[in-house]
Amino acid sequence: MNNPYENWINFFQEALNISIPTIEKIEELVYLGIGGSGIPGRILEILDLPVKYQLFRGYKVKVNERSTVIAVSYSGNTTETIFALLTSLKKTRKAIVITSGGKIEEIANKYNLPVIKLPKGLQTRFVFPYIFTYLIRIVNEGLGTNYNVNELVEGIKDYSKLNEISEILASQIIGKIPIIYSSTFLPIAERFKQEINENAKYPAFFNELPEANHNEIELYSYPSPYTFYPIVIVSDKLDEESANLINAYKIYPLYQSILKNISSLILLAGLTSVKLAMLLGVKPEQLNIIPKIREKTSKLFEDEINAN
Repeated sequence: MNNPYENWINFFQEALNISIPTIEKIEELVYLGIGGSGIPGRILEILDLPVKYQLFRGYKVKVNERSTVIAVSYSGNTTETIFALLTSLKKTRKAIVITSGGKIEEIANKYNLPVIKLPKGLQTRFVFPYIFTYLIRIVNEGLGTNYNVNELVEGIKDYSKLNEISEILASQIIGKIPIIYSSTFLPIAERFKQEINENAKYPAFFNELPEANHNEIELYSYPSPYTFYPIVIVSDKLDEESANLINAYKIYPLYQSILKNISSLILLAGLTSVKLAMLLGVKPEQLNIIPKIREKTSKLFEDEINAN
């Protein structure tokens, strides 16, 4: 396949230049999304937002009249997110939809909700630059924050460095089971795991530091029938000490800026997963089981969604 991650700098730049609707003041923020459409909302948890923020990655959601809802579905037909949005609209009409089209856009038009469009023709996990850039722009306008959204582009300009690290990681992971740990960057550790699962069709896990130091770390104390490959995304001294103790591969963020680190580390995860897929001889873009569960989920909720 043509590697979409190679185009991420263009994706970020395009997302900076596309106009978005006017955003009213946000009192409480709720994000609805799942899979590749959900991870941008998970990454948003890294930021220190000045209001209550909740992420719902499924069909169950709790909102109130103060909530501003951001519903994200790349395909526009993600059953869980559609159901969650319809549930939310019973309590609040302050909602924004980010999608490439589909059923969720029809719902947005029915309820006169603002829509931010995504480009068609890509896998959901490849459009992170668009979704996350839109999120930061929404947050800045609705919350009065001043995140420098241009730093998302600047964070991935050193593509060669990230590419070099990804090659090392992929070559070290193959034949082992990677477990990615972090504290501050835990949502990115989760995304690393997901990218490896989806693009390389390969087992991977993640856990939180320092929590893992009080339980999971013991699995490194005895010989195991499995060969684990611990990776730590380091953000402080305790992360580093933990990595040293279990002889983990250490990923050091390249920048002081939180947005630069987010874009660069997320890109590193994608590049690593694609390189691992190449080593394994599998197609990153090909999905085998995910479409089947999507279809089954759609049938389960079909009547309830159509009733709205």
